Amino acid sequence: NVSNDEDNIRIDRWLRRKFNRLPQSFFEKKLRKGFIRLNKKIIKSNTKVASGDCVEIRDFNSKIYTKEIINNIKVPKNFITKFKNSIIFENKDYMIINKWKGIATQGGSNVIHSIDEIIKNLSANMSLVHRLDKETSGALIISKNYKTSRFFGSLFKEKKINKMYLAVCNKYPRKKSGIIKLKIKKNKNLKNNSIIFNESITRYKLLEYKDNVSTILFFPVTGKMHQIRIVAKYLGCSVLGDKKYKSSIDRNKINKLMLHAFAISFFYK
Repeated sequence: NVSNDEDNIRIDRWLRRKFNRLPQSFFEKKLRKGFIRLNKKIIKSNTKVASGDCVEIRDFNSKIYTKEIINNIKVPKNFITKFKNSIIFENKDYMIINKWKGIATQGGSNVIHSIDEIIKNLSANMSLVHRLDKETSGALIISKNYKTSRFFGSLFKEKKINKMYLAVCNKYPRKKSGIIKLKIKKNKNLKNNSIIFNESITRYKLLEYKDNVSTILFFPVTGKMHQIRIVAKYLGCSVLGDKKYKSSIDRNKINKLMLHAFAISFFYK
């Protein structure tokens, strides 16, 4: 059963704390196929547990769920070195790294190595508190203990963490600055095939426009998947190198996503 101090955390995070040698992809598959259920219901990996909830593992086998080799994928030494060199701040409770482009924050299908895998090789107590797209670089917070994970979880929920992204975009935005409120497609309701949307709020400011290229600062108030990239497309100036959300022909032929998590701020007690 879920204890009081485990209230309001994602089921996948709860499971990974119980079986910290197992990868994210293992639990996603088990949840998707219904082998792991919450209060007898099939749920998604981002479903949050509550105090007193019952987590049922229908195919539990101690040899499978405790076998360390499952998450014993050897992380190359150059990845460990690159990670350590990317640390820009660290104390006893958390660290902030400058995540490099091309590495996933979290594991999953078709993901060979991830930041999450690297930190688990360094310490079972480390955990992610938020995420960046694989091709987005920049400031990423990593907690070193459960108490700090809970603290940052509360800050994100209460919108007390301010993030700033720097983007190089194709063409000129509709306006130089403003606040964009958009409904972003989340997924489909399997019961009635209806589309579920998330409300997003993003502030932005044009810094420079030259040679048909805009440099823009984005300040996301909410934190939805691909939020800034979708907003940039809405403004008619998709992020250079964005193959998924292109709003127009990219004549610059940039292969890397030109989006960087430039700064992050919060009050830490």
